[in-house]
Amino acid sequence: MKIVFNILYLTLFPFFFLNSQIIDSTEIKTEEALDEILDESFFEEDNSDLYNAVEELILNPIDLNTADVFELQKIPGLESNTAEIILSYRNRFGPFYSVNELNAMRELDRELINRIIPFLKVDKESISYDSTLFQEDFSEARILPSEFKFYLRSRLGNDLQTRKGFEDGTYLGSKLRAYNRLLVKYSKQIQAGILFDKDAGEKDFDDFNSFHLNVKNYGVLNNIVVGDYVLEFGQGLMLWSPYGFSKGADAIFPVKRKGKILKPYTSATEYDFMRGAAATIDYSNFSFTAFYSSKKIDANVDSVTNKITSTPKTGLHLTENDLEKENRISERIFGGRISYKYEKLLSAGLSAYESKFSNEFEPNSIYDIRGNNFRYYSFDYDVNLSPVNIFGEFVYNQTSVASLNGIIITPLNNFIITASLRSYSRSFVNLHGFAFGEQSGNTSNEFGIYYGIKWRSNFGLINFYYDQFRFPFVTFETPVPSTGNEFYLSYSKNIFRKTQINLRIKTERKEVTENLNNIKTVVERIRNSYRTELVYDISNKLRMKSRIEYNTYEISKAEMIENGILIFQDFRYVISKSLLAYGRIIFFDTDSFNSAVYEFENDLTGVLTNLAMYGEGLRWYLMIRYKPFGFLTFSMKYAETYKPSEKSLSSGNNLIRNNIDNRISFQIDIAY
Repeated sequence: MKIVFNILYLTLFPFFFLNSQIIDSTEIKTEEALDEILDESFFEEDNSDLYNAVEELILNPIDLNTADVFELQKIPGLESNTAEIILSYRNRFGPFYSVNELNAMRELDRELINRIIPFLKVDKESISYDSTLFQEDFSEARILPSEFKFYLRSRLGNDLQTRKGFEDGTYLGSKLRAYNRLLVKYSKQIQAGILFDKDAGEKDFDDFNSFHLNVKNYGVLNNIVVGDYVLEFGQGLMLWSPYGFSKGADAIFPVKRKGKILKPYTSATEYDFMRGAAATIDYSNFSFTAFYSSKKIDANVDSVTNKITSTPKTGLHLTENDLEKENRISERIFGGRISYKYEKLLSAGLSAYESKFSNEFEPNSIYDIRGNNFRYYSFDYDVNLSPVNIFGEFVYNQTSVASLNGIIITPLNNFIITASLRSYSRSFVNLHGFAFGEQSGNTSNEFGIYYGIKWRSNFGLINFYYDQFRFPFVTFETPVPSTGNEFYLSYSKNIFRKTQINLRIKTERKEVTENLNNIKTVVERIRNSYRTELVYDISNKLRMKSRIEYNTYEISKAEMIENGILIFQDFRYVISKSLLAYGRIIFFDTDSFNSAVYEFENDLTGVLTNLAMYGEGLRWYLMIRYKPFGFLTFSMKYAETYKPSEKSLSSGNNLIRNNIDNRISFQIDIAY
């Protein structure tokens, strides 16, 4: 370990001190917002959709002068009490002329204001003002944007090592990864978009494609989408996009879903979105939404019974076997929603939809999905009785009821308490939901109670949660009912003006099945994670991050304890106003995959993965963002993982026949 600390020491002070400001970019704002919400879980996952969701909020900020208490809560880290303070100020002093007026509110913490400002705007059209005075104080408002805007994102990536699947021809396509998305907007009302995506090993550059046309605020229509779209109702038990925030660094924000009702689909995730048309009409305090969808779905179909045995959600079409599953079945959906909103006190909705598949499902157990026709009915509510916020949703699927109910209490401006109760019956089959829970969107076979506290005090920010859960029926990990719990505590404080310390403890206990003495036995698996992190600005151009994390993995009854450690040094360096560099060097040493360590790392804009590292090795990456013009950004990332004691990496078709795994990726973003 001595060489590790020597290398870390050398990386701490390689740069000279400079005095200009860090560039203000959407990428930095998005990354910092996600850093406040997400926390590395104990399994590898792709969170790129969450990146897109936060980026979309920043690119389409909420107007301070028209937003209500429910809309403001869509902003990460902004709870109902903060929304109430903002609306109270607006009622007393009139419309906002600038988002910087938030700094005049003594009830709001300066650090909190800096975090939420990127998601807010003041629309000139929403203000009644003396034009001369406004132009004198806020002259930038005189510059009107073009009616047309377009956003192009094009990304290419390539593994420099050749995996076994490419060597023996199992993978049908090239190693190249490709992603292309174009969004075109006209004024504030019309948006059209198209997307093409290819994974490594797929043959076609448009293996997945998506398109949409979105019109807002046109006559009686509040919102209409033709093409691909997602629906976000209530707490996500019945209908939600294919991604959602789960337990993380913020103990309060993920517990309550803040649905957008209807929005165009702009993600590359290849499942759980709608393809057809949907529209929302607002009338007085009521809102009406109707939707229709018909699309093909990947599936395994029994050649004898013609029944569906499974619907894989990988989106990968790399082999002949994958192509046999591609678009094997179709699903048709239609439904609607009526919601009511009463001032800032109440928001409630009734929703229903019917789903019909072209083939029937083949059940593997008494509780598995069966048949081909399904109906869902939902009631959701959000009651704001400041300082108490009560919310929830009930869904009936003609067999059983699933429910989630929660409460958020704010006894003090900087002290928030939450509790939620979720009950997802094993006989409740979830087709298109993504609710809060232990099983990451799988709203079935789970009962859980969650408690959370967020305290923003003078001596630091504290986040704490404790989650108890039970699986009444078999799961992937156990053939019998099982239980578990999770404990999380984090502390964050600016110990100096430009230095922040982050401390974290996380413990997960869960019953799983292990093979002990050649006998499958239900045991308790205990995972612990202890983290210390420093984030510090050496200058206005250079920000550093240092982390040490220690993991343990223990199996009861087996007297087995494994350990893992991760150490990394990270930097963000503004070379000039148009050139930004990121870099990180990571050292890891774990006993096996069981005690793997995880980390989110800076990536090309729109990409966010929680990487698992195990064994003994080194990973490093360097990323450059170059913005020669205000509308144009070039990005490049090179990443390499090296395991000196290994002769090969990964397994199966992904096997690499040496001990280096490296990749280079390029991206161009045009916003004009």
